[in-house]
Amino acid sequence: MDKYIVFAGRKIPISTNYPVFLFENDSAPSYYHPDRHLSPDKLMQMALLRPTLQNYSFRFNKQNRFNRTFEQLFNVPREEVEALGQHIIQIALHHDVTMNAIETYNVLCTRGLSTHFCVNYDGALYQYMDCYHTAWATGDNNNWCIAIDMNNPVYPELRSQDPAGALREIYQGKVNGSLKTMLGYTEAQYETIIALMKAFVSPVNVPGEPDPWIPLPVVAENCFPPISETGEVINRLLANCTQFKGFLGHYHCSANKWDPGPAFDWLRVLSGIKGKRNSLPIMLDEDNKNIADCGGERLNKLFDTYYHNAENSNGGWYPVGSNQSWHSGIHLSAPEGTPIINMMEGTIVAIRNVKTVALGDPSFVLVRHEREETGPDGNPRKVFWYSLYMHLQRMKDEEDCAKIPWVAGLLGTDFTPPDSVIHDLRESARFYEQGVPHVVDGTVPRKNYKEILEAFFRGDIILTQIPCDAGSIIGTIGVFGDKPDRRIHQVHVEVFSAENLFAHGSAQMGSWGLAEGDYSEYSLVNVKKLIKPIKDFVKSMNATGKDPTFLKTSEIAAFYQMAEENVYSSRRDEFRSLICYHRSEWSPLMNWTKTAVHSVGWQWESEKEFGEWLVLWLPFQWMTTDVTTALDLPRKHYFFTYHPIYMLEQLNQTYAGDIRQTAEEASDGEFKDNANEVANRLAELIKLNKRLENGEELSPAEKARHDELYELMDDHLDDEKGDIGSETVYDYNYDPNFERWEPGEWQPPPRVNLKNMGSDD
Repeated sequence: MDKYIVFAGRKIPISTNYPVFLFENDSAPSYYHPDRHLSPDKLMQMALLRPTLQNYSFRFNKQNRFNRTFEQLFNVPREEVEALGQHIIQIALHHDVTMNAIETYNVLCTRGLSTHFCVNYDGALYQYMDCYHTAWATGDNNNWCIAIDMNNPVYPELRSQDPAGALREIYQGKVNGSLKTMLGYTEAQYETIIALMKAFVSPVNVPGEPDPWIPLPVVAENCFPPISETGEVINRLLANCTQFKGFLGHYHCSANKWDPGPAFDWLRVLSGIKGKRNSLPIMLDEDNKNIADCGGERLNKLFDTYYHNAENSNGGWYPVGSNQSWHSGIHLSAPEGTPIINMMEGTIVAIRNVKTVALGDPSFVLVRHEREETGPDGNPRKVFWYSLYMHLQRMKDEEDCAKIPWVAGLLGTDFTPPDSVIHDLRESARFYEQGVPHVVDGTVPRKNYKEILEAFFRGDIILTQIPCDAGSIIGTIGVFGDKPDRRIHQVHVEVFSAENLFAHGSAQMGSWGLAEGDYSEYSLVNVKKLIKPIKDFVKSMNATGKDPTFLKTSEIAAFYQMAEENVYSSRRDEFRSLICYHRSEWSPLMNWTKTAVHSVGWQWESEKEFGEWLVLWLPFQWMTTDVTTALDLPRKHYFFTYHPIYMLEQLNQTYAGDIRQTAEEASDGEFKDNANEVANRLAELIKLNKRLENGEELSPAEKARHDELYELMDDHLDDEKGDIGSETVYDYNYDPNFERWEPGEWQPPPRVNLKNMGSDD
C-alpha cells in the first residue's frame, strides 16, 4: 500500500500524487500529542482552555460504542468499524484562513478546536486525528461528520503573503445571505480533496477478511452536495442539517458561517468522485483541459475558446447560418484525426457511417438524453433532448472502428466489411446521392447481425440503443464545405428538443432568451429578433446606410466574426443564449422550392445553381419517416434548438443529467433561530474561558458544560470580512476584539494575562 489514511485504526488506500502526513507519525502534527508539535507558548495557551490538552471527544450513539482511546484503535473489530461507517453520514468542508496546514494545526490547537484533515495549498494532505473520534469544527454536526479544512488565506488582501501566489483566482458570490469575495482553491487542492473523498466511498480489501468494505457507506450512497429542487447547490443554512447525508459546507450547518465560500466548486468535486460530468465536444485547449478540469475564470476562458472557434467558422454559426438559413447548431474546426466526444450522458439512438459526398461527410451520431423534473402540474416527468454530431469521418475498416467504443456495442468485435458491401460501393454511392437513406433496426443486433454489419458499411441509417457516457469518443472529425475545394475539417454539433427544456421552473430559465417561433416551411430566417441586429450591423458598415433586403453570407460572417467589443458584438453574444423554434434543416419536409423562390438572384446566381446545390444537400437529410416514427419525433420536424456550448455552460451549474434534490433550505425563522443559538452558545463559552484565563476554578457542573460547549463548537462567528463593498479596514496582524475574532483562521491576538508566558509571533 503506497499511501493511505487512517479510519478506526485501519489503513485506507488513497490514490494521490501528493504527500500524505499522518498523525501516527511522530514528525507529523497530531491532536493526540500536541506537546510534541506546539511551541511552549502555544501549548500554554492551549492548556488554559483545555487543561487535558484534548481537543476532541468520543462519538456517541444509542449503543455508546465509540469510546476507544487513541491507544485502543489498532484492533477495532470489523463489526464496530462498519457501525462507525453507518454512524458518520456526512463530510463537512471548511476553509482555514491560514497560510499553510501547519498554521492551521497551531491555530486550532490554541483555540481549543480540531479537524480531521487539512488539504494544504500544494495538494499535501494532513490527517491530524483518526476519524473514529469527533473533531470540534462543525457545531451540532460534529458527532455525525468528518471535518476537512481547505487551506486558504481567503481574503484578497492576503494574496501577496500567500505561498500559493497566482495559483488562486478571486471569486465573488452570496453565501448565507451575504455577498463575499475570496481567494479560490488551487488545482492541487481539488485533486487531493477528490482523492480523499473517493477513498471514503470506495470498497477496501482488508487482508484476512473475506469481503471488502466501504468506510462511509451512507455517504457513498448519497455522494452529493446539498442540491435544491431546481438542481442548484444550496448556498445557505439547511433545514435539519444534522440529518443531511452527503458532503456539505460549514455554511450549510450554521447561519453564521460562510466557509468553504463561493469559490468552492462543488460540481467539480462531485464529478471527480462520480466520474460523470459533461464534456466539450472536441478538445481545443492547448493543455487538453475539459470542463471538469477547470473552474472560475479559467473555465470561462475555455468556453470562450469554443464560442470563438464556432463564430469564426465558414458558415457554421448559430442560429443564422450561411445564406440567411436556419442553422440548428455550430461548426467546430480542428485538425484531421481529432476525436469527437459525447457531451452528455445518454443513449446513442441512431448512427450513419457513409461515404463522403460533394459537400462533405454525412456520417453522424445521434444521442438522446433524459432527466426528471417537476412538470407544470407539479408532478414529476421525464424530459428528453438530443445532441447531434454530423460530418463525422467514415469508418472504412477494422482499424477505424476499433478507435470508437460504441462500435463494438453495435457490431461486436467483427469489424470486417462483408464482400457484398465492398463490391457494391459504386451502387451505394448513387443510392445516397439520390437522398433516399435506408433505415435498419439495430436495437437487437444479434437477431440480424449480418444485416446490421452490411448496413453499417453500406451507409444506411441504423437505429440503436447503446448507452454512452459523457466524455466517450463517438467519432472522428470529418470534412464539410460548400464546394469540394473549400472543404475543411469540421464537425456540426447541435442540441434540440421537442419541447422547451427551460420553460417550467428550471433554475436556468432566466439565463435563456426565446426567439419567436418560426412556423414557415422554408429555410430562410425572417425572425426580427435575429435578423434586425445583423442588418443594423451591415448598415453601420455600409456607407449608403441602406437596409439590405436579404443578408449575404459575407455580411453574416462579418457580424459573427467581429473582434472589437461594441453594441453589435453584445447582440451577437446574446444569440448564444437564444432558444429558437423552427423546422429542422435535416428534414426532407423542408420546402426548398419556396426557399429558392425567395432567394434566387441573391443566394444563388440561378435556379439551376440552386438545383445543383439541392442535390448535393439531399444526402444529409436523415430525418426520414422511419426515423421520425422510431424515435417518436414531431411529425413535422419543428424543434427547439440551443447553442451547444451555452447549453453545456448552463448545465454545468446543475451537474446536467444527474440532478436530484438532496436537501432543503432553512426557513427565515429557522435561520434566525440557528444564528441566535450559535451566538448564545459562543457567548457562554467565552465567559467560561475568560474565567479560566483569570485563574478561576469552575464547578463540576460548569466544567461539564464547558466540555459540552466545546464538543458543539464550530469555530467562530462571522465577522463580515469579505463582504463586497465593505468600507472597514482590517488589521490582519492584530485584532484586539477577541470576541469577534474568528478562531480557526490565523494566530489569535495576544492576551493581557499571557504577558508572562510569552506572546505569539
